[in-house]
Amino acid sequence: MFRRSREERAKSKVEKRAASLPTSELVGWSESSVYSVSRNLSVWQRNQDPFYLEEAKIGAEALTAIINTLYERTKHER
Repeated sequence: MFRRSREERAKSKVEKRAASLPTSELVGWSESSVYSVSRNLSVWQRNQDPFYLEEAKIGAEALTAIINTLYERTKHER
């Protein structure tokens, strides 16, 4: 039976998704994530609804995963 490593099991869905996409799509996704974080923080400032902070957090987590993936790809290309 095939067993996954602990590291593989610990990866989040967004990390797995980022790893599977080509670089050009990751750049587009990163731009969208930046916009989403900014927009949700702006809306939160107006109405203080925690929903928008949660959405901003999700966007920030996606952006972090994308940047980490791009960094690893760049590091391995050298």
